Amino acid sequence: MSSRIFSLSFLVCALLDVLLTTAKVCPQPFPFWRDGDFSDSDPDLERLNKAFVRFAERVRPAVVHVRVIPKSPDAINTRGTGFIINPTGYILTAHHVVSGAKEIEIRLANGRRLRGQIIATDPQIDFAIVKINGEQELPVLSLGDSDSLKVGELVGSLGYPFGTESSLHMGIISRRGKRQNGAAAFDYVQTDTGANAGESGGPIVNMKGHVIGILTMASEKGTIGFAVPINVIKTMIPRILSEEKIAWGWLGVRFAELTLDLAETLGMSPVRGVLVSAVLAGQPADRAGILSQDVIFSVNESRVDRVSEVMRIIKGTEAGSEATLTIFRNGEIFELAVKLGNKPKIPAGVEG
Repeated sequence: MSSRIFSLSFLVCALLDVLLTTAKVCPQPFPFWRDGDFSDSDPDLERLNKAFVRFAERVRPAVVHVRVIPKSPDAINTRGTGFIINPTGYILTAHHVVSGAKEIEIRLANGRRLRGQIIATDPQIDFAIVKINGEQELPVLSLGDSDSLKVGELVGSLGYPFGTESSLHMGIISRRGKRQNGAAAFDYVQTDTGANAGESGGPIVNMKGHVIGILTMASEKGTIGFAVPINVIKTMIPRILSEEKIAWGWLGVRFAELTLDLAETLGMSPVRGVLVSAVLAGQPADRAGILSQDVIFSVNESRVDRVSEVMRIIKGTEAGSEATLTIFRNGEIFELAVKLGNKPKIPAGVEG
């Protein structure tokens, strides 16, 4: 009996010796990662992080995906973004998203899909109102004040890039945009939040979650977004809902950028303004006495230095309104009042 106990004890000791030796030769493998210590977080950054999460949770439910089936069989289906502004189902989006639509499908943030109907649209400003019929009140985004924007202000843009799930981009106001002296004359709000295919018509929101613009254009690489100021749209919504016919202004000239050489020839210093390169006979500019080689310094007291600036003001002012132009001619500066007209049918390429 004692010999058996001795043999068993010997075997146990031998086994322990083997195990200890093996542990020394083959130590436990070092893990490939290290779990984070959640107590290491910075309290200030943690509060900021939670604030952004709450912000996303507040604004995303009212942002919708817009899918358009075109009337033309040769055209391709288009996708965009919109956002609900009225709990009964009124949605704002970009005009170019729904233009030429045969059918519109709206996908809500909860995944539900509904048919949409165009209620009103304005191609000049590039916005449209679409209606869906929901069975219950829908989440909405409030409209803010785009006139109070400041460069550097934090903003977010929301959309459905490439038709995927709703996305939120964060950035700042790079250029504030502003309304000019005209119903739809404005500069675009510029942001660095980014803009991709499928996000046109989406909202730009401030940190209160209020919409301050509708995304309508993007840079080629999608790193810069341009939005119509929401105050312009708020002014126009009641008018297009009442089916008011709006004709936008026409001047009847061709413009050109003013070069340094030409400015020197005209005797202008310092160089500023936009050159009138041609005046169309019988049009508002001709009747008001504007001449070729005139230089326009301002329109309705808004200084202009680029052709696009003049065009935006003229095309954003209603036909029949009077525009005051500050003009440089033969070394003199004076003002001319021009009554804007309706755009006639003219050959392509002629500016207004």
